[in-house]
Amino acid sequence: MNLWLKLALIELQLPFEDYESALKCIEEIYQLSPNHLEVLILEAEIHWHYLAITEDLAKRLSEVTCNCKEKQAMILYLLSLYYYTEKDIENEKINLEKSIQLCDQYVYPYKRLGYLLSESNHEKSKEMFCCALKNVKKVYQDDDFYDFTDFDTYVAEFITGTVISSSNYEFIKELAEC
Repeated sequence: MNLWLKLALIELQLPFEDYESALKCIEEIYQLSPNHLEVLILEAEIHWHYLAITEDLAKRLSEVTCNCKEKQAMILYLLSLYYYTEKDIENEKINLEKSIQLCDQYVYPYKRLGYLLSESNHEKSKEMFCCALKNVKKVYQDDDFYDFTDFDTYVAEFITGTVISSSNYEFIKELAEC
C-alpha cells in the first residue's frame, strides 16, 4: 500500500504530472484499504489542483469522521474548496472557519478566508493573511532536500501550506502587509 502511495506522489511531480496515473494508484490503494483517510485527502487534493472536486467526492469528504483534529481540519479545508468551485461562498466560509477551529496551525485556510473577507472587512482580511504567514514553518530554498515521495511533505506544501516555496511565501507576505 505504501508503495502505491509513493508511486502516486511520484506521478504528480515534474516531469510526469500524470494525474490520471496518480488516481489509478489511489484506486489500487482503495482496493486494499477502502477507507484510507490519507488517500482520500490526496485524492481530493489531486481533484482540486488538476480536475475538480466532484459532488461525489465532496459527499465522501463530508461523511468523514476521525479523532484526529489535524486531519479533520484538512478534510474541512478540502471540502471548502468544493464549495469554492460551486460558488457557494457561505458553505465555503463555514468549512474554512471549522477547519481553523480544529487546527489553527495551517496556512491555506487562513489565506482563503482572508480572500473571502477582503471586500467586506479589510482589517479582518489582513488579520487572516497575517495568521497564514505566521503559520509557515519552512520556506523552501533552491538547495533544500525535498522528498517528493513522502506523503507528509506533500501535504505540508499543497494542503496545509506550512512548508512552501519562497515565491508563495512572498505572495502571502504581500497580502498580509505585516
